[in-house]
Amino acid sequence: MGAKGKEPDVVSYTILISGLCRIGRFDNAVEMWHAMIRKGLIPDNKACKALVFGLCGSGKVDLAYELTLGILRGQVKFNTEIYNVLIHGFCGAGRIDKAQAIKTFMRRNGCEPDLVTYNVFLNYCCKELMLEEAEKLIEKMEGNGLEPDCYSYNQLLKGLCKANRLDKAYKLMTHKMEAKGLVDVVSYNTIIRALCKTDCNKRAYNLFEEMEQKGIVPDVVTFTILIEASLKEGNSSVAKALFDQMISMGRFPDRILYTSIIDNLCKTGKIGMAQSIFHDMVEQGVGADVISYNALISGFCKASRVNEALRLYEDMQARALDPDEITFKLIIGGLVQEKNLSVACAVWDQMMEKGFTLDRDLSQTLINAINS
Repeated sequence: MGAKGKEPDVVSYTILISGLCRIGRFDNAVEMWHAMIRKGLIPDNKACKALVFGLCGSGKVDLAYELTLGILRGQVKFNTEIYNVLIHGFCGAGRIDKAQAIKTFMRRNGCEPDLVTYNVFLNYCCKELMLEEAEKLIEKMEGNGLEPDCYSYNQLLKGLCKANRLDKAYKLMTHKMEAKGLVDVVSYNTIIRALCKTDCNKRAYNLFEEMEQKGIVPDVVTFTILIEASLKEGNSSVAKALFDQMISMGRFPDRILYTSIIDNLCKTGKIGMAQSIFHDMVEQGVGADVISYNALISGFCKASRVNEALRLYEDMQARALDPDEITFKLIIGGLVQEKNLSVACAVWDQMMEKGFTLDRDLSQTLINAINS
C-alpha cells in the first residue's frame, strides 16, 4: 500500500479490512490488521469494529478477541458495541465464562453494559434453560436503570415455553409485559407455538382470538403455526378457514406452507380443496416446486384421477420444472392401476432418459401387467 509517498492511514486500513471481511478473505484482513499495527498506527473503534464484526460473523471469535482486547489492551478505549459483539460470539459458542470475563473487563475499563449486553446474556440463559439466572438478569437490568425491552421479555417467554412452563409464560405476558406495553405478535406466537406442540390446540385457538381482541394483528407465523396444528389433528376445515382468513388479511403463505396444506388435504382425501389451494398458490406468484407438484399428483393418483395427474406432469415440464424420481413413480404407478400400459411405458422411457430407474416392485408390477 501507499502511492507517491502517501502512507495509508487508519481510515484506509479500515476500509480495506471491512471489504476483505465482507468477501470472506479473513486471512488477508488479518494481514492488513498486522500491517497497520507494524506501522505504528493505533486502530480506532471503527477499525476494531470492522475486524471484530467480520471475524465473529464467521465464527473466528478467539482470533477477534486476540487481535483486539488481547494485543490492544490499554491502547484503545473500546466502545460497548465491540464488547457486545465479542460477548455474543462467545455466548454463541457456549463459552459463557469467557463472555462473563469480557463483561467484567469492560466495566473495569469504564464501559458499562447496555441493553444489548444484557439481552445477549438473557438469550443465552433462556436457550440453556437457566431460567432463574434469566429472571435475575431482568431484575438486575431494572436495578441498574435499564428497562428491559420487548426482546428481553420475549426471550424469557421462549425459555419458559421451552421448559413447558406455559402458565407462568402466559402470566408474564398478560401481567408484567402487558402493563409495560411490551406484548407483541412475537409474544403471542411464542405461547401459541408451545401450546400446539403440546397438543393444546383449543387453548392455542383461544389465544389467537384473544390477541385479535386486544388489537394485536396475527402475522404469517401465527397462521402457519395454527394451520399446521389443525392439519396435524386432521381438522382440515379449521385449517382451510384459517387459510382463507390469512389470505383475506393480505398475509400470504410461502411455498412450504402451501405445499404442507396441499399434501395434508390430499392425504385426507380432500383433493378438490387441495387443487383449489394449488391454483391459488400459482395465482399469488408463489412458484410451485417439484415437491408441491408431487403432493397434488399423489392425491390425484390415489383418487384414481390419473388423467389430471398427467396434466400436472405435463404442466410442470411446460414450466421448465423437471420431474424427479418420485414424480415418475407416482405417474407410472397410477397408470398401471388404470391399466393404461402404453402411456406407462412411455413415461418409463422418459424416466430412464432422465437417469432414474423404477424400484423392483413397481417395475415387476409393470412387467406383469404388460405380460398379462
